[in-house]
Amino acid sequence: MPWLQSSDGVFFGPFKPFTLLGAILKKSLLAGLFVAVGIVGASSVFAQLPAKMLPLAADVVVLSATVDSVDVKKRIVVLKDANGNLAQMNVSKAINDLDKVKKGDVFLVEHAQAIAVGLTAAVKDAKPGVSGVRSVVVAGKGSAKPFEETTETVYATVKISTIDAKTRVVTFTMPSGEKQRVKVDQAVLGLEKFKAGDDVMVEFVDDTAIGFVTPKK
Repeated sequence: MPWLQSSDGVFFGPFKPFTLLGAILKKSLLAGLFVAVGIVGASSVFAQLPAKMLPLAADVVVLSATVDSVDVKKRIVVLKDANGNLAQMNVSKAINDLDKVKKGDVFLVEHAQAIAVGLTAAVKDAKPGVSGVRSVVVAGKGSAKPFEETTETVYATVKISTIDAKTRVVTFTMPSGEKQRVKVDQAVLGLEKFKAGDDVMVEFVDDTAIGFVTPKK
């Protein structure tokens, strides 16, 4: 069973039994910008967040998927599940042989799921769009090997498709029409005030692939 490796050797050990994830559509490449009012709103909405945060605890899961495309320079991979749904992910900097990943390869992909660090109602007449980044540290919760990485967040004006305040899982409809699923961080208050159909401004960290392994034939 060949493994991709991190800079210090094999990236992670044998997988425990896993369940194939359901279809989760992901956003395409980020396109467009906030209108001026949206940017102003974002700066005030998220000003309450501390400049330095403790590492965000992202749930780590395993997905069986086929590589649809890979951008080695930008460290972005697009995966396709058994139902043909696409999922775009960042690739951890710890994986130093991403150039070996090719379109059509089938992998079990261990990845840290997307997590939202800010959520508020969108300002009136704000147009859907995405913009802006800041650096945060994400730690994998339940990963086969300890994982912690500095990454960038994304601000977006989106519409809520589904929301579960108990599990803190929200799915947004992105400007492209695709879906983005995130786990809302415990530091974000007032989640119970939102409902499906609401237009919101969200700051989130995208899914990050942290390990690949070729499944046994």
